[in-house]
Amino acid sequence: MSEETVCDNTSVGVIARDDSGRILLIERKKIPFGWAPPAGHCDGASYGITAFKEFEEEVGLRIIGAPKSLVLKNPRKYFKCRRGGEYHDWQIFEVSWEGSLVPSVVETNGARWYTTEEMKVLADKTAKYLYRMKLAEKAEEPSWTKGIQKSIEKEWQASHGLEPVWCEFFHELGII
Repeated sequence: MSEETVCDNTSVGVIARDDSGRILLIERKKIPFGWAPPAGHCDGASYGITAFKEFEEEVGLRIIGAPKSLVLKNPRKYFKCRRGGEYHDWQIFEVSWEGSLVPSVVETNGARWYTTEEMKVLADKTAKYLYRMKLAEKAEEPSWTKGIQKSIEKEWQASHGLEPVWCEFFHELGII
């Protein structure tokens, strides 16, 4: 999908676990930066079809069987999108899979399996990042805000945690 595609405000996420119960996360190459499960815009397709497509596209694995739809208390999340969207209505699936992990060089900076404890460390890093960005909005001199946020964002891009929306989902789903 090209960068010019308009946001359709629908996204799907795919949670896959290995035999040890670890969750597969990709390091996003594009905004929004952070670690997250394979995910993407539906672009007019169903959530289920998009789950199969995004999972194989981003990590080279194939979903086997029917994806298990996870119940979200709040499937609408308000995070700005690089395509112009202000929110997304999400569906998240947990899946069984087969194949060899081959992360997309276009979509990711790599992928790996994370334990719950490792994901909690990433979530803490995300919480600190979001707190600092919000604190920057209260700078004594309004003109300082952008510069402070730019500095915080540069640090985040060098060493990020969970993608903020996924931090919310993992808490909501009781995973972390």
